[in-house]
This record gives sequence, structure tokens and C-alpha cells, in this order.
Amino acid sequence: MLPNQRYLPISWLHHSGRSWCCVLGRPCRSRPEGRLRNYLSPLAEAREIAPKGFGSFAVTPIPMGTIVATFGGTIVNRLNFETYPLEQRSRSIQIDVNQFVVGPELREPGDSINHSCLPNCGMRNATQLITMREIAVGEELTYDYAMSDTSDYDEFECACGSDRCRRLITGDDWKLPELHSRYENMFSPYVQRKIDAARAARPLSKRDVENLMNNYDINSQQALTLALRIATGMPNASWKTLIDLCFTDTQQSELLQTLDQQSLDQLVRQLNEGRTL
Repeated sequence: MLPNQRYLPISWLHHSGRSWCCVLGRPCRSRPEGRLRNYLSPLAEAREIAPKGFGSFAVTPIPMGTIVATFGGTIVNRLNFETYPLEQRSRSIQIDVNQFVVGPELREPGDSINHSCLPNCGMRNATQLITMREIAVGEELTYDYAMSDTSDYDEFECACGSDRCRRLITGDDWKLPELHSRYENMFSPYVQRKIDAARAARPLSKRDVENLMNNYDINSQQALTLALRIATGMPNASWKTLIDLCFTDTQQSELLQTLDQQSLDQLVRQLNEGRTL
């Protein structure tokens, strides 16, 4: 096991007509070893399809509000995430600013949920998919990756064919205002927090900058934390959370996390001159 990783059992696992209940983050004593890490509802089945590779399709009508899939695997940070094979990373899901659930080495039925810009499923929480409407027999289960992804690990040209197709799917799609209203209550919790923070964020005022500069020599981390909370719209965020959120460059993030003085000085200059990030 790599550093900073832990196993994530799925919330509900269906097998041979029985269900085992697992608590996220804890081993499930009632679940036999070697079972699937991902869950796909028995109301659907995974199929191989071209050119997507695999997809999941309803085998019976599925009511609105039904949990149809749960992603499970190993929780890793971004640095360790990059060490996994590309194919395995493509079957992963982002669950926080710097955390990912990496799927198992071999594909499982629950891994086979594709993107659509006109989805019929949304995020119930960080790892579960729920239907947004009734789904007919033979219809493919899909969700919009903007509901869960805020980084560039899985960007691609979309071929969903819907009239809402964005053509190019990126890690910045969660910022699109039209998606905020369209997918209300359907974003992963950490994505919703980012959306709420973006709405509350504002440039530093003259007084904010004066406070930053007056307090920087006394306690640089505390002064920068207060300034970043204003600039990001996250009034209660910790230093680590703020740095993970604001800096995607791994090296820069690590230097700031370790309070490297040169990096801190560069950040305070940026906030002083630009009043934002």
C-alpha cells in the first residue's frame, strides 16, 4: 500500500440476492473477502459497447431517486493517484480537492457508468449515484462528470450526442453557472462546497491587504490564512485545505504546506499586488 492511501469499502454490496451493509472507511465483517468493491444495482447490467468500451443499462424500469451505483476502491492523494495505470485511473472518481477513489485493478460492473452532458443520474454523496428521473428499460445510466470532478485527470472530447453536449469535458466544467441550477443537489459534497465558496469569494479590500501586511511579519501563516479565507469564500477553512484548493501544482503546494519562506513571500506579494489569486 502506498503512503496516504486507505481502502474504501462500498456502502452497499449486492451479491447472489443478498446485501451486505458496510460503513465507509471501515472493514465490513459481514462481507466475505474477495467480493466486489463497486456496486451496480440489480436493476441494471454492464455491457460492452462501442466506442465507449463499457456502459450500464436498465434491465427493468428504475424509479426516480433510486441508488444505482456506488464507487469503491482505495483512497489516495493526487501525487499517489498519478502512479496508477491510466486505465485504472479512468475508472476512478474524485471525492475531495486532493483525494481520489481508485478502482480495483480489474474492471467491475460498478465501474461502467459513462458521462453524458444530459445525464439521468446524479451524485447522492461522494461515491453514490442516484437516478434523477425514471429510467426506461434499455436506457443507459449516465452522469455528468462535472458533478464529481474538479481536476484535469480525466479530460476528453465528448460524444454523448445530446443537444447540450459541451464537446470538451474538463476539470473546470463544475464552474459553469448553467450546471449549478440544472444539477441542484446533485453535486458531490466537496464540489458543492467549492461552488458555494466561489459565490462567496471576493477580492481583498484595501483594509484586508493592510491587515495582511501588518500581521505578516508577526505570524505569516495566520495572516495568509485569513486573507485566503476571504479570497476563496471559505471562512472556516484550514491552511491545508486552502492550499490544496488554491494550488494544483504539487511542488508549490508542498512548499507552502511546509511553510517554505520564499513561497510564503511570493504568495503575500501576489495577494498584495493582485488582491486575489
